[in-house]
Amino acid sequence: MPRSSGVQWRAALRAIGCIGLAALLPLAALAQASPMMDQNHGLFGLDRYDENEAHGIFTRPNQKRVDYLVIGTMAGTALWEGTDSKLGKAMWQSIDASIASGLSAQALKMITTRPRPDQNPDPRVWFQGPGHYSFPSGETALMSAFATPLILNYQDEHPAIWGLALLPVYMGKARMASQGHWLTDVLAGAGLGATMGYFAYREEQPVVLRITGNNGVYVGLKVKF
Repeated sequence: MPRSSGVQWRAALRAIGCIGLAALLPLAALAQASPMMDQNHGLFGLDRYDENEAHGIFTRPNQKRVDYLVIGTMAGTALWEGTDSKLGKAMWQSIDASIASGLSAQALKMITTRPRPDQNPDPRVWFQGPGHYSFPSGETALMSAFATPLILNYQDEHPAIWGLALLPVYMGKARMASQGHWLTDVLAGAGLGATMGYFAYREEQPVVLRITGNNGVYVGLKVKF
């Protein structure tokens, strides 16, 4: 890395903190403002049951489109650029972070077995067994894992890259609006993705390429063709 370890830590903490605040503030405001909520506040007093359904850009089909767009952009750019370019390496870091956060989220879902809002309107209920996989939000984690390495790599030269922090905010709001997750689910997902994104950024070579026997190096398709 071109920057010292101390500077990296400060930059990473700033990125994770800003992503967390970007998700927390608007989502918490939306949760508090909804007129159709009960008084079961759940974890840390943040969770409410919202009877409103998702509309417009927040519908489930649109959520899936954003998922596919992010995954396609990440995989396509990584394969095209390879690890020789800064953009390509950042995308491979996002892939590392996405895989790690996805596996971690799935493990936590199976441990906590928290019902989704459309399964049980009481956010205080946990450990209900198979089929209850609300905590944390894997899709919010994906958005955060995708965005964090890109933000850490480009925040100095392209501050507008911080706009990617809107991805976990959008997905968190959308998953809550479609009654798929509680607020604490999406906040945990955003934090998990940002944390995995930081550790992926710290790696000199993409972990997924080291595991698959490529010694952390991948020659992009743009070179091969």
